[in-house]
Amino acid sequence: MILEEMPETDPQGTLSYIMTEVKKGKIVTLGDCRFTLKVPAI
Repeated sequence: MILEEMPETDPQGTLSYIMTEVKKGKIVTLGDCRFTLKVPAI
């Protein structure tokens, strides 16, 4: 998916960036895709 949206970038580096930022509670947008971390309610 990363290669399709941003073929000029390093997919592994981009995935690492996405994972780091969503763990901080941020929403990352990559092309038409949005990534966020949803924590289940207790």
